[in-house]
Amino acid sequence: MTSPRSRAFLALLLLNPGRQVSLYTFADAIWGADLPQNPRRAVQLCAVRVRAQLDRIGAGELVVTCPDGYRLDVPPERTDLGLVEARLREADAAADEGHTERELAAVTLALALWRGDPLADVPSDVLHREMAPGLREQQLRLVERRVDILLRNGTVADLVSELTTLTARHPLREGFCGRLMLALHRLGRRGEALDVYHRFRRLLREEFGTDPGEALQDLHATILTSRPDTGPDVARLPLPVPRELPSDLPSFAGRTEQRTALDGLLAMVDTSPGPVIGVVTGTAGVGKTSLAVHWARGIADEFPDGQLFADLRGYHPGQALSAHRVQSRFLRALGVRGENIPTDPDELTALYRSTLDGRRMLLMLDNAGSADQVRPLLPGTAGCLVVITSRDVLISLIASDGAHRVNLDLFSLTEARELLTRRLGPRRLAVEARAADDIIAASARLPLALAIAAARAVIDGDTRLSVLAAQLRDGLDAFDTDSATTDVRAVFSWSYRALSADAARMLRLLGLHPGPQVTMAAAASLAGLSPEEAEVKLAELARAHLVIEQRPGRFALHDLMREYAVELAAAEDAGTDRDRAVRRLLDHYLHNGYTAINVIDPMLTGEGPADALPEVVLEKMSDREAAMHWITAEQEVLVSILDWAADAGFDRQVWQLVWVLVPYFDRHGNSAQCVKCLRAALKAGERLGEPLMRARAHRGLGNLYFRTAQVEDAERHLETALALYRDNRDEFGEAHVEMGLAAFREHQGRHPEALEHALRALELHRRLGDAGSHANALNSVACCYIQVGQHQLALDHGRRALAAFRELKAPDAESAALDTIGDAYQKLRRFTDAIDSYHEAIRLARQTENRAYAARSLINLGDTYEAMNDPDAARRAWREAESIVEEIRHPFLETVRARLAGSAARNGSG
Repeated sequence: MTSPRSRAFLALLLLNPGRQVSLYTFADAIWGADLPQNPRRAVQLCAVRVRAQLDRIGAGELVVTCPDGYRLDVPPERTDLGLVEARLREADAAADEGHTERELAAVTLALALWRGDPLADVPSDVLHREMAPGLREQQLRLVERRVDILLRNGTVADLVSELTTLTARHPLREGFCGRLMLALHRLGRRGEALDVYHRFRRLLREEFGTDPGEALQDLHATILTSRPDTGPDVARLPLPVPRELPSDLPSFAGRTEQRTALDGLLAMVDTSPGPVIGVVTGTAGVGKTSLAVHWARGIADEFPDGQLFADLRGYHPGQALSAHRVQSRFLRALGVRGENIPTDPDELTALYRSTLDGRRMLLMLDNAGSADQVRPLLPGTAGCLVVITSRDVLISLIASDGAHRVNLDLFSLTEARELLTRRLGPRRLAVEARAADDIIAASARLPLALAIAAARAVIDGDTRLSVLAAQLRDGLDAFDTDSATTDVRAVFSWSYRALSADAARMLRLLGLHPGPQVTMAAAASLAGLSPEEAEVKLAELARAHLVIEQRPGRFALHDLMREYAVELAAAEDAGTDRDRAVRRLLDHYLHNGYTAINVIDPMLTGEGPADALPEVVLEKMSDREAAMHWITAEQEVLVSILDWAADAGFDRQVWQLVWVLVPYFDRHGNSAQCVKCLRAALKAGERLGEPLMRARAHRGLGNLYFRTAQVEDAERHLETALALYRDNRDEFGEAHVEMGLAAFREHQGRHPEALEHALRALELHRRLGDAGSHANALNSVACCYIQVGQHQLALDHGRRALAAFRELKAPDAESAALDTIGDAYQKLRRFTDAIDSYHEAIRLARQTENRAYAARSLINLGDTYEAMNDPDAARRAWREAESIVEEIRHPFLETVRARLAGSAARNGSG
């Protein structure tokens, strides 16, 4: 039949052989709700067309007209459906007589009559809605009957592929799922059979929120316990389903990122060919167990065959559980009788894995000490998820067993506040928000310490949080409890005792390091080891999470761990050993710092420190880039070392460290840090009774206050420095102060006095014979000549300074000399030459990352363009200078903004 309506008409007749079909039924099946204006006439036309097509094969008379419709005049057994019914009657008869082969043949013939999906080529929504489902069900029952016969006959191997396809096409049909499970089980593929069940169960729960029927659950239990599957009459034994997870913490907080990572492991369970393994790692007291239990509780229903839990006590001295002991306990929980559990380790492991095979289980192995302790407890089958917590990274488990690491750091401030809010309530925290932050700081954001602090706040409900915060500042003693599992010092000790002797010594010495971070080289110097030896020890500490590798090669201890390490060092290391370690540490930063500054600009450093101890690691800084990288990376550590050294009375080292830090901070426009360092140098010089040390500190402060426009302070410090140098007959220092005073008087507009100071400095440096200082004095004199109108003399002195700086390979100083030369050219109205000099000065300043010098030359460049009546170019230069000085907060900011405002007023633009 080519016409869609003709096919629908004939299909309705074939579905009702020998029975009248009404005109209304035809119209409804063919047109549905879109009935034609004359349905009777439309049906009659369909009948005419069908008869005409049947006439071509001599069968037109089979469509008989009835009073209110039509009938197909054939007996039912001459249609496909009728033949199917006949074959089913034959199959039933054969089954009653026990003739399995005849039953199978009849069912196979019946199935052969089905060709594709019922009514597939019939365009009738009514027939597809009302008739097709029943036909499809009849077909599927025939398929299931054929499979059942083959299963009874033991013909199983060829069925797995067919049933796999059928379950994929009909994923919600429980009959196909059960038959595939049975086929796999009989082939010895027990794990796969159970996996089919778990996938089907999860699908039902996701789609309908229900579980499989009782028959399928019985089959699952049969396979799970490996009982013979002889039929539904087998007595079902109770199946142990262990649910051993500890209770969750009601106040659990934070860890969103880590929970998401664990969710990713759960998603892998259904596709992984073996067990999925997650290792939650982190330092002692960071909340590994709390996270694992909280998360596992939330997904426990995904593992209907049970959840097993064991505290392996890997870091409890002398109490760690052996894998075989845990295997035995798990087997008993899974229903294996004690007398059936072997004592031979290999046999025990084999039985353990056989018992787990095919089960969908969650295993939580808490507090693992090593990969070897864990590996025998891993299932050998897919469908299981293993969550391990450990202070060790368990790298071999990751490398060899495909484990996935989920690392826990200290709480963020937000997470810490969330925990306190959950424990103490939002109202109490809101009243004393500052005190709550102090508690968090005193707890080092370590979850265990924070939980202890919160517990104290709950117990002492009337105590103000500020009082508790003050008590917690007493250190580790404030975090003592009556339980070894929650006492911070005891928890730390379990990790410490598991270390090798050399790694334990490294941890103790790291407690002496005051900085926020320590590099491999600094740790080597501290411990008196080679960098290679230090790397091994730090790697062991990092694996145990006793140190935190914040960035590759940079390690840190949180505050409570540092305090614990200091306690250990005082108890276990001799005072002489600690003192020598501190000396090595100071030498490390002093000598490497002086090397870095000397590479960056050899004219910036003064007298270096005495020889370093032989064990100190001197780092290679082959070029300026490497030196700048070192000091930039270490600036926070150097400031911490400076503060600590000042408090500890290492005044000479304080003095020396200042002249590492001041040049670095000065070139980056950090005036506040420069002042802090110079004041520390002044106090160190006073305590040491060294007038020349005091003089240099006064000189540095005077120059700095001059640049920050603090005129009275600048003059006071410079005059004090000059007097100290003269009293102690230090002409070198006197010359430097004279140069500082020259710049200061120049700034005050006292230009003749400025020139006198500069010329005295030049004469002193010429007599002393220091090439770099002499070149600086030449440049200072050039600046003063410009101010008194001696522009050619200024140009001559500036050129001599530039030549000296180039010979000394001092690009910073070159930039300064070029700026002075540019000023001279500008005054001589040689604008092109001035612009060339400024551009070269700016290029060198950028090359050395001296942004203050770059900004100064950009301002002068803008002045030159303004003098040339090119306001647009002037504004471009000034705006670039403005962006630099705004970022480094330099006093030039007011100057350059005044230039821009004046230009806008003169030229009517922004």
